[in-house]
Amino acid sequence: MNIFKKIIGDKKAYKEFKAEIKKLPKEYQIAFNSLQSYMWNFWGDDNFQEAFDELLHLFQESSMDNIPIKDIVGDDPVKFADELMSQYSDHLWIIKIQNKLRKEFKQLEK
Repeated sequence: MNIFKKIIGDKKAYKEFKAEIKKLPKEYQIAFNSLQSYMWNFWGDDNFQEAFDELLHLFQESSMDNIPIKDIVGDDPVKFADELMSQYSDHLWIIKIQNKLRKEFKQLEK
């Protein structure tokens, strides 16, 4: 695939993704964007879309069923986001840094 097609395709998919978020009820949009903003701080590569797609799908289904956001996220949105991200731990920068530190200390033992 040439780079130009990849960029255009990625940009198109991103615009479609953002349009889907805008279709959510306002309260869900705010919650989604807040969670996404938090999660961006920890992502260490470009393999984040699957997690955000999963979150969007959850919010879309929940909004159709009129499930309150608190019933989706619980009392602690940080815990909710962290649990979601834990499913993608290989992609988090903190895990990469932790593994690097472990490797460096492991080399000291040799």
